[in-house]
Amino acid sequence: MMNVVSFSGGRTSAYLLWLMEQKRQAGEDVHYVFMDTGAEHPKTYEFIRNIVSNWKIDLHCLRVIPNPEMGKASSYEEIGVTDIGPDLIPWKRMLNKYGHPYIGGAFCTDRMKSVPFTKYCQEKFGKGNYITWLGIRTDEPNRLKRANGFRYLADISDFEKQDVLDWWSEQKFDLGIQEHLGNCVFCIKKSMQKVALAAMDEPELADAFINILDTEIKTGKEPVMYRGNNTLKSLIALFSDISRDELASRMTSMRQYDSGSCSESCEAFSCQLGFNFEDAA
Repeated sequence: MMNVVSFSGGRTSAYLLWLMEQKRQAGEDVHYVFMDTGAEHPKTYEFIRNIVSNWKIDLHCLRVIPNPEMGKASSYEEIGVTDIGPDLIPWKRMLNKYGHPYIGGAFCTDRMKSVPFTKYCQEKFGKGNYITWLGIRTDEPNRLKRANGFRYLADISDFEKQDVLDWWSEQKFDLGIQEHLGNCVFCIKKSMQKVALAAMDEPELADAFINILDTEIKTGKEPVMYRGNNTLKSLIALFSDISRDELASRMTSMRQYDSGSCSESCEAFSCQLGFNFEDAA
């Protein structure tokens, strides 16, 4: 049975990858896959390349290729770890076929991660011949959904969030960004405060993201994607009279960086396994 680690690009997922690499070196069958959305932070891509180069990981980087015909399943392309990056290409491909995701319709994870991941694994290993590993900790009980064919970091480690952070503080490289910038930088699953803070910290990334939405969404209307019936533009405007430091302080007092928060990790299969990002707002 092949153990396939679905690597999200975050610290917890990377710690799972490190543990599984010890198992691979001990003789177990382990395979590593990263589903690239093209919408991650540049530091995330740097982190991934550091993992590959420092740990000598054979990481398979995939990007979705939607079938232009509705009702036809998407495929994928495999690219080198030096070719992944924040170019928004997979995100643009998804917008072209399916339109934009929204609260209550967060199909982006399924379209860009779960579907091509499953197709890749079934073609490579055969249906039922692999187990998918996800980087979910013991202190994330709302995300530990038991299902056939899935296992978690919590199955082999009792590390909680602070343990993972402490472990990374002892390594010679780290992710190098705050949590609100993790995963897709402007992910709809994040709280409004996290998205606004991300836009304050990375205005050029926000402009590029907005430009893609403006050019790819053909409805003539601003795409309402975020909580409170907000577009990205209106969400940014909503917090425009608050300083960056004040907003960050508010988020800390609101415990928006606690374990299981909405920007810790965006795992493939989150929809199928019933992860509730509303609970983690």
